[in-house]
Amino acid sequence: LQAGLNASYATTRYFWGSEGFTSSQVAGTDEVIRGGDGSLDFHNYTNINALNGTIQGVWDNSYVPINNLNGILELGPTANIPDAAKNKLLGEAKFLRAFYYFLLVQTFGDVPLKLKFNNQPSTEDFRAPKKEVYAAMIKDLTEASQQLGDIDVKLSKGRASRAAALHLLAKVYLTKGWDPAAREGDGTADFNNAYTTANTLITNRASYKIDLETNFADIFKEGNEYEKESIFVADRNTDPTYSESGFNATNTAPAGGNKENRLNMYWTTFYTLTRNVNEGIPGAPNNTTQMMARDQANGRMFRRFRPTPYTYDTFNNRVNDARYDGTFQKAWIMNLPSTSSNDVQTTTNAFTTTRNGVTVSLTKGVDTAIYMPGREVTVAERQAFKGVIVAPSQYGPEWFPTLTKHLDRTKQHFNDASDRPIILMRLGETYLIAAEAAFKANRPGDAATMINALRTRAAYRTANTSAQNATAAAALQISGADVTLTYILEERTRELYGEMHRWFDLTRTRTLIDRAKLYNEMALPNIKDFHVLRPIPSASQLDLLTNRHQFPQNFGY
Repeated sequence: LQAGLNASYATTRYFWGSEGFTSSQVAGTDEVIRGGDGSLDFHNYTNINALNGTIQGVWDNSYVPINNLNGILELGPTANIPDAAKNKLLGEAKFLRAFYYFLLVQTFGDVPLKLKFNNQPSTEDFRAPKKEVYAAMIKDLTEASQQLGDIDVKLSKGRASRAAALHLLAKVYLTKGWDPAAREGDGTADFNNAYTTANTLITNRASYKIDLETNFADIFKEGNEYEKESIFVADRNTDPTYSESGFNATNTAPAGGNKENRLNMYWTTFYTLTRNVNEGIPGAPNNTTQMMARDQANGRMFRRFRPTPYTYDTFNNRVNDARYDGTFQKAWIMNLPSTSSNDVQTTTNAFTTTRNGVTVSLTKGVDTAIYMPGREVTVAERQAFKGVIVAPSQYGPEWFPTLTKHLDRTKQHFNDASDRPIILMRLGETYLIAAEAAFKANRPGDAATMINALRTRAAYRTANTSAQNATAAAALQISGADVTLTYILEERTRELYGEMHRWFDLTRTRTLIDRAKLYNEMALPNIKDFHVLRPIPSASQLDLLTNRHQFPQNFGY
């Protein structure tokens, strides 16, 4: 039983951390546009077809663990182990089966519903209505929430717990309530169930060994992946001998391909690119030079994803709300002169420049070489600053604030993939699930209460006094009259940007097409109404069926 569960947990690493899956979850939305490199497929809605390997991977790599879990649930009840341990293992299997079916139904809509262990090949298959799939997920998660125990703070959060089952159950109810083909009536009952389930988790969070972090920036602080806000994570192994990633410094493990976690690279700006240090300073000589060497602290620059103007604008109260500073890197500290090593890519000399006849030099490890304050600046500010300031009007595919949530500064080599666990569920999102459910159930006051809990936390800064934090929190509070769907989606951006929820957020709320057209210039020309679902894969599914006429492709593909 345990081996089957381990294999089923491991499959999460085919998804979260891989480039294709990450792109499918964030690209082509209102939040993210392509950086200077990477595939265009999900950004501009081209080559999204039945042959797409990422989409086939979601299908194939979900049904393999589902069948493993069906075997555990079918054969496990007779296992000769203590009942308490057996009950917990079966609860984990139910959680994971619902977890993978939720990924499938959000991605493809109607999907085959397999609840029996299959050890015989078949060339026939049928798509079950979404309503049946939701019923199976709700049954599994309801039972799992009763069978699973609370989080053991001494152990990894890479295993299911009662808290994880309740969080996922609330989100399943919420998504079901939005879907006319799946919900009960007009969805109000589902939204109330989503709110009640999420609120149960929030109200009893102390007994479930979880809570909100006091400081938003601490949620994704390296080493905090198992701290109090996390509910469920995809584990990683930090030992190169057993890792699924290749390690540049040791060569002790082969590259894991799609199972490598490169989240530390995808969102990183091209900070080693040459730039005029005196840019924006009238009369100063052009001094185009490299200002930083690639290093551990600042990451490898894959530049796959960068924020859209909508995203920058949505962090619209940075004086009182600390989440922009807790999400994006603003300063790159001078690391030149450098010497090539496992921590630094190149041996590079330091730079100096001349402004108003004065030679300016930077002190390594002290002065800021590149500064992105997130606002426009004056010429006087540029003249007084030793390095270069990149303001929002200067952002582009290569220059943009790096997302810090996934940076890995403790890996063995500056080019290594990350060995950090990936947080898949956290209590902050539980509050937003409750808020959205309350809003849809016509309970705006309850929605505001949930959002205000996060906005109170967002006001906290370690450098502030208690009085200053209290003043900031008061300035961020909202009322039920402020709660709209647009506001909820904006709050999800402020809280969850870069956590790989956005494509499902927009398809769930029926806003993907409108918001992508409004806020994403790359998606605008090609996105169509049918893009709210992905195509059923041909090579591993449709082309193998002898009853192909009974297994329709999704409309538009």
